[in-house]
Amino acid sequence: VADWVKAGASLLYEQDETDLEVDTAYLALANPERTPLFLVAGQIYVPFGAYETNLVSDPLTLEIGESRETALQLGFAHSGFSGSAYVFNGDSNINGKDRIGSWGANLGFAQDSEGRAWSVGAGYLNDLGDSDGLQDLINDNRVAVMTDLTEQSEEGGDPVDFSIDPTSRTGGWTINAAATFGPFNFIGEYLSATDDFDANSLSFRDQGAKPSAWNIEAGYTFTVLGKKTVAAVAYQGSREALALELPKERWLVGWSVGIFDQTSLSFEWAHDTDYSRNDGGTGKSGNTVIAQLAVDF
Repeated sequence: VADWVKAGASLLYEQDETDLEVDTAYLALANPERTPLFLVAGQIYVPFGAYETNLVSDPLTLEIGESRETALQLGFAHSGFSGSAYVFNGDSNINGKDRIGSWGANLGFAQDSEGRAWSVGAGYLNDLGDSDGLQDLINDNRVAVMTDLTEQSEEGGDPVDFSIDPTSRTGGWTINAAATFGPFNFIGEYLSATDDFDANSLSFRDQGAKPSAWNIEAGYTFTVLGKKTVAAVAYQGSREALALELPKERWLVGWSVGIFDQTSLSFEWAHDTDYSRNDGGTGKSGNTVIAQLAVDF
């Protein structure tokens, strides 16, 4: 829009998941040639987690931590260092209060030279329960508890004071690292709640859950018949995330080739292992094969 102003917007449609909707819409005030500071306001995915991958499927860390919010973000980028702090009014009303009380921060460093590059980062979010993967689940769980308590009260039991809204926030933290050496690239990320959730909000083995997930990945880029090709393998896992229907362990192998300019064909095989029966899972494993034809622009 101007030297100091950039506007962005994107649409999203996911079959059987979401209707066509505005995914992001924001204004950014920044001029790297004049100042390292920047300001972003609007509907964005807050910078909690990196979620990088060479594969088709999203990493398990994203399933727990990704958060799309209407937020105000103030940050900086200078000499390889970057960081920001942001605030937003989440969809979860703590103790029934609808106010701006959610916030987060991130810090990172990146460096690159010819043939190699690396980066590290860390982030904190004061309300992991407001992430895209957790907020609806927590609401459904608390509504179910309220329904049970109401039915018990109608049957002659003592009425119980219970709030459908969460009564406290449970934070989350994440660390990530990535490196590229010639044709090889490596990705590592870990994300976890800072404490146990209230058992009425999110439980594991009849106690409050402390969900976490990780992704360890390696990729290799080479040329086949003049076409850029990427092969990758990853090991992912989760802990105390059974309620999110995530596997306990996941192995993935992927292959992608650029068949035309900005057009790629990708294949992926994933082997999932569920939580054990003692944890409430099935103890079984399963395989998934995905093919994707994609255009980037």
